[in-house]
Amino acid sequence: QRRVREAVVSTQSTGGMEEMVELKEEMFNESIKEYQRYVTTVKSVLKHRDNLQVEKNFYTASVLNKQKDLEKLEASEPGKSFATFFGKSPAQVKEEKMSKLQQEITTLSNHGERAGDALVVASAAVRSDIERWNINKEKDCRALFSNLSSAHIDFYNKSIAVWQDLITSIDRD
Repeated sequence: QRRVREAVVSTQSTGGMEEMVELKEEMFNESIKEYQRYVTTVKSVLKHRDNLQVEKNFYTASVLNKQKDLEKLEASEPGKSFATFFGKSPAQVKEEKMSKLQQEITTLSNHGERAGDALVVASAAVRSDIERWNINKEKDCRALFSNLSSAHIDFYNKSIAVWQDLITSIDRD
């Protein structure tokens, strides 16, 4: 029994368990911290992408509203307005309003197209980054668990060696 206790103490005193715990903490903590940093970065990139989507939606909605206003103006009869007091005819005032609305629609459409293009680029970039990260994460996890497995094998080989020494010692006695 004394020799068995010595073997157990020897197994524990090799520092194998402490080394295993420290190794696991070191390996997993670093990976988790890296993944947390990556997730934070992805969140900010997605927030930027969402802002681009909101901007595109705003321009699209603005264009639709201006087009409705233009259709209403086209369907309406020229009426009296403040500008008619300064010598402009109601038809001329209507034409100026329509021209202004068409310019606004063109400007808003251009801004919307640029926002849409930026959104497509941002979406593609996010998608490719996430795909690349998933591939790297898989490689990292394989390496992490491979190293952990090797550490376990080393630990258990040391334990086996101690116990085999004990068996040899007992057989000699």
